[in-house]
Amino acid sequence: MQRHPKRQLHVGMRIGKTALAVTIALAIAQLLGAYSPLFAGLGAVVVMTRTLDEAVQAAKVQLVGLIFGAIIAVVLLLVDPMPSPLLTGVGVLAVLCLCNVCKLYYAMSLAAIIVLSACVSTSGDPILDILYRILDTSVGLAAGLAVNMLVKPYNNRARVTAQLRRLADGVPPRLEERVLRGLDTDLTALETGLRALNVELDVYRRQHFRKREAHERDVTYLRALAQLAAQMVREVDSLRCMDDMGVPSEENCRRLAELGLEIPDLSRRTAPAEVNVVTNYHLTRALDARAFLLELLEAP
Repeated sequence: MQRHPKRQLHVGMRIGKTALAVTIALAIAQLLGAYSPLFAGLGAVVVMTRTLDEAVQAAKVQLVGLIFGAIIAVVLLLVDPMPSPLLTGVGVLAVLCLCNVCKLYYAMSLAAIIVLSACVSTSGDPILDILYRILDTSVGLAAGLAVNMLVKPYNNRARVTAQLRRLADGVPPRLEERVLRGLDTDLTALETGLRALNVELDVYRRQHFRKREAHERDVTYLRALAQLAAQMVREVDSLRCMDDMGVPSEENCRRLAELGLEIPDLSRRTAPAEVNVVTNYHLTRALDARAFLLELLEAP
């Protein structure tokens, strides 16, 4: 009988923070006697993004979407205080198109809900309902922003350094294939890793920390490491693009052996002197960049 591995339930930090933000938003809404606590909870959910910068942008987008929804709803109510299903559908279509034109893609849902709730309202004062829902949603947005800012703000620095180490670890196998075995080597994983590194660095740059100057210095430091990683990959790519592979020098063979690579018998490999020079130039630069990168990563 085949046994299936047990799946472990992983509750990440963002899941916990989202639940906390919803709880706080609903509690505040209850204290204020909110008309629609549901909208407070929705507001807290939509701004619980990975970083504070993304959360602020999400809050702005949602507020603009809410305003668009309110404007469309008021226009519909002025046309017909009891909008028909057809007119309600036209209003939803209008607000979705407006959000799409303004590239407010993540605000479409709440904007449409505002229009829909106003058109089917039975309270007798739908315009007041709209204002209350905007206010309640704003409470949720504020609660979500506060939780994102104060409760263990997202910090992906460890992901940046881990990606740098993965790039460094990926270089020796490629050098073994290309330089020692004379084979073609695939750099797709390294190139993909560099793109992922730049994405993580950009996320880290946009994060907000209390010590802003220290954070900016750290971003500069990590960008310098990323440049070393890019140089390392470029040198390996230069070796890959060579038509003929030269013979690595004794010093470079020693350095490759220190990386745990098995040095084959290269006595039968012949190449013009200039090819040997170019091979060892790029190989030395690749090894130097990798060694310097790892040394800086180990620095306190």
